[in-house]
Amino acid sequence: METFFLVFVFFGIGLAAMAVGLLRGRPLSGSCGGVGPDGESIADCLCELQNAPVCDARKELLALAKRKAEKDRARQLAGR
Repeated sequence: METFFLVFVFFGIGLAAMAVGLLRGRPLSGSCGGVGPDGESIADCLCELQNAPVCDARKELLALAKRKAEKDRARQLAGR
């Protein structure tokens, strides 16, 4: 039973230590920048580390999709 309490206290101390950053107002984020408020990735680890040509094409496709979504949204608002 003593072992259970020691482990419980140990994990409690570990959780409290991890929460210090959150309590100081630092936002949670993953190792690659996490996810932004709009649900999109802030940074892509593979692209950031390798700067591959595939990443440039991916960025262009994301920009194109974003422009299309904005146009569709504008059409919906104009149709109301």
